[in-house]
Formats: sequence, structure tokens, C-alpha cells
Amino acid sequence: MARINHSVRSALLARTLFVGALGLGILLGGCQSKILQHGNVPDEDQVVQIQPGQDDKNRVEQLLGSPSTTGTFGDDVWYYVSKRTSQTAFFEPDIIDQGVLAISFDNQGIVQDMKVYDQTDGRLVAMVDRVTPTHGNELTIIQQMLGNLGRFSPGEDGPKTGPTGTTGAPGGV
Repeated sequence: MARINHSVRSALLARTLFVGALGLGILLGGCQSKILQHGNVPDEDQVVQIQPGQDDKNRVEQLLGSPSTTGTFGDDVWYYVSKRTSQTAFFEPDIIDQGVLAISFDNQGIVQDMKVYDQTDGRLVAMVDRVTPTHGNELTIIQQMLGNLGRFSPGEDGPKTGPTGTTGAPGGV
């Protein structure tokens, strides 16, 4: 009887150790960092083939592909933006490297200049949390609930004005 009890205990201990080791492996596997690539990373060998003053937009697009974005007020500047990050589990990702290749074109679409910006050229921009005030009538809850009562009558010619001084028609007429 003692032998059966001992073998049951050892089997239970072995099963518990196996489940514990499996659980630990799953937990540690979830903590492995992931490398994430965002954007278009142009190949350096192709970038050096671009000749300012000679190549045009079609040639640049053949070599590098379409840009990540273009200039705000036209397509005279093409930007190739890339970022590589490493993220472990649920933690904030760490930036490994990031870069921007800016290619400027003249009015005829010929490459004028190329600049490379990296992480050291970036600046932190403070976000401003402002609320734009709006003008208008501040209505109480009772005014809002009772505002439409009596505005429309079946026998009269048109709508009456509500508590805001308008009829509710488009344009506030």
C-alpha cells in the first residue's frame, strides 16, 4: 500500500514539474523581443545611383519605389521614412534606428538635392491641449427639454422661434 502511494506521489510530482516547466517556457517565450520595421528603407546601393541634376522622378521611383509621403504644398519633395523598433511583451517599444531620405525636385521634376536625416535630427514636439471657445447660447437642461414645446402649431402659418431666438430652420431663419 505504501508503494502505491509513493508511485502516485512521484507521478503527480513529475506531472506538476512538467506543467510548471511548460508554463515557464510559455511565459519566457512571451517576453522575447520583437523587431518591427515600419516604412520604406531604401537600399543604399540604389540611393547612390541617383544623380542630382540628371535623374528625374520616374528614375527615382524605379530605383526606390514610391515615397512614404510628399511635400505639403506639392510633390516637389519626396520623403522615404523608416523606423525600426524593438518591443518586449507589453512594454513601450524602443527605437533602434529611424531615418528620413528627402529628395528635392525642381519644376521640371529633376533631382535637385538629397538629404538624409536620422534620429539625432529629430525634435520632440510638445502637444498643446487647448479648447477653442465657441460662442452661442448656453441653455439649461430645462430649456433644452422644453425648447420645442409650442414651436409648431397645426393651424398657424409657420414655426415660432424657440428659446435660442431661431426657428430651427436651416440658416436660423
